[in-house]
Amino acid sequence: MKPKIVVPTDFSESSLKGLDFAVQLAKKVGAKIMLHHIIEGFQDTRMYGNAQPSPEEKMMMNLMDIAAHKKMAEIVAPYQDSGVEIEMTVDVGTVYASIEEKIAGDDVDLIVVGTRGHSKLDKKHLGSNSYKIIRNSKHPVIVVEGDIKLENIKQIVFASEFGEEPERVIRELNDWQEITGAKVTLLKVNHPNFTMSHKDIEESLKDFAIHKHIKNYEIAIYTDIDPAHGIIHFAEKEGAGLIFVGTDFYRGLWERLWHRRTQVAEEVATHTGIPVLSYQPN
Repeated sequence: MKPKIVVPTDFSESSLKGLDFAVQLAKKVGAKIMLHHIIEGFQDTRMYGNAQPSPEEKMMMNLMDIAAHKKMAEIVAPYQDSGVEIEMTVDVGTVYASIEEKIAGDDVDLIVVGTRGHSKLDKKHLGSNSYKIIRNSKHPVIVVEGDIKLENIKQIVFASEFGEEPERVIRELNDWQEITGAKVTLLKVNHPNFTMSHKDIEESLKDFAIHKHIKNYEIAIYTDIDPAHGIIHFAEKEGAGLIFVGTDFYRGLWERLWHRRTQVAEEVATHTGIPVLSYQPN
C-alpha cells in the first residue's frame, strides 16, 4: 500500500509551497498525495441531525465546489508528469474538523501544512486551524514555509527530553534520516536551574541512541530558560534542514518548572523558517 500524505490547501501561495514539498517527498518514497480543500462559511449540517441547507445554500455550495475543483486541477497541472498520484477532495465545514474526519477514514502517514512568512518580529503566522492540527493530530505533521528542497536537508535536529519516546517516533526519525541521508543531532535543551551535569547528560543521550539504535548521530546540549527558544537558536545557528520535536517535551521537566503543559512544537513552528516535524504525544 502506498504511503499517504495529506495536504490541506486554501489556494494561498503558502499552501502551494506545502504541496510542492509534498510532491518532492512523494516522489522520493512513492507516496500518494491527498490534496484537501475545505469550503468554510456554511453550517455543517452533519452536526445538526436532520437539518438541511436551504436551496440557496445548496446552489452556492455547488458553485463553490465546482470552482474549487477547477482551481485544484489548475494547481495540480504542473505535477502531471511527476509520476505522483494526487487525489483532490473538497469538503464543506470547518478546516480542522474536516481534516480530522478525512484522516480518520484513511491510513495517513503525514500531514504537510504550508505557512506564510509574517514579519521579522513574528516570523511566521500560523492560523488557529494549523495550531489545532499540530496540537491534536495523532499523525506526524510537518510545517513548511517557502521553497523547501528535500535534497537540502542535511541535518535533522531531534529535540527531546530523551525519556520514553514511543517507538513510532523513533521509526519516523529513522525514516526521515533514510529519506534525506541527513545526520541526526540529538539536542537536549538544558534549563539553567537543572543540576544534571553536561557529562551526565551526554551519557544519557549516548545511552538513548544506543538503546534506540540511532545511527549517524551527534550529541548537542544547549542551555536556555525556554525550550522552544533553545531549539530555534541552536537549529538556526547550525543551519539545520529539519527540526523534529519529540513528544517528551510535552511533559517532564519543563512542565514541572513552569507548572503548565508546554506546547513546544507550536512555539518552534511559529518562530522559525526551518521545517518542523512534530508528533502529538499519546
